[in-house]
Amino acid sequence: MRIVSVLPSATETVAALGHLGELVGRSAECDAPAEVRRLPVVMRPKSLDSERPSAEIDARVRSTRAGDQSLYELDIPLLARLRPDLILTQDLCGVCSVTDAEVEAACHAAGIDPRIVSLTPRTLGDVAETIETIGAAIGASEASRRLAASLRGTPSARSGGRPRVAVVEWIDPAILAGLWTPEMVERAGGEPIGPTSGGVGQRTTWASIARRRPELIVVAPCSFAVERTVRELSTTRLGDRLLDLPTGRGIWIADEAYFSRPGPRLADGIRLLRTLLGDERPDRPMGIQRWDPPRPARGDVA
Repeated sequence: MRIVSVLPSATETVAALGHLGELVGRSAECDAPAEVRRLPVVMRPKSLDSERPSAEIDARVRSTRAGDQSLYELDIPLLARLRPDLILTQDLCGVCSVTDAEVEAACHAAGIDPRIVSLTPRTLGDVAETIETIGAAIGASEASRRLAASLRGTPSARSGGRPRVAVVEWIDPAILAGLWTPEMVERAGGEPIGPTSGGVGQRTTWASIARRRPELIVVAPCSFAVERTVRELSTTRLGDRLLDLPTGRGIWIADEAYFSRPGPRLADGIRLLRTLLGDERPDRPMGIQRWDPPRPARGDVA
């Protein structure tokens, strides 16, 4: 089978199910496992501005979506050459990827007729079902059921109350993560601050987050690795303001893949949260860094 995936989570799922060798094309954001980076890119952002300030990126995204325009472009000649049997796409978020309607139009223009599987998970249960959907589509149903089991379960029991946790999916403006993330917090033993399970991210302010007195803040901006987030916080006043937020368990910068990619690595995100809440010790290095840069001493030039 020849598979094209324009979703990082779907790409990771195909690889985790042992079908990495059947992938023939990807999106520019599909970067894991490392082997997929050699594959041709069939979808990329129209504007490469990932190093621009978060506020500028947010403004461009809002303006583009308000005009009912796509943020991405598909390489129609490349799709025609690759002639995939299966394309994995989504119809949940126009900010994250192309929609299934855009994929259908591109396939028509390329003169190909692959099976298109569109994924729209909103909760952890939905994510587990999408893993099984992908498994069924590529002939790996039994393996997909085992993989999906890691995302099914009940919230952790805790004695002495559940710490309040804010997971932030964008930093300027601050957006509290929604969809499956509140369930991840609950599964880890915390009380989520922000949207209810399945709801979209909640635009807010850092002052409002502070008033809700979270004991733990995890900053994982969508599409940002830890290093990218740290660079912006280190060169703006926002980084200093975060140091003043009262949190008993600190502020941590995490790789977005643990929270914004609805696939197998959400289980790693739950384990990461359990680690930060003190219930587990990490069994391997994880993409996370505490935000506690030294403040200038009194009298130093800031």
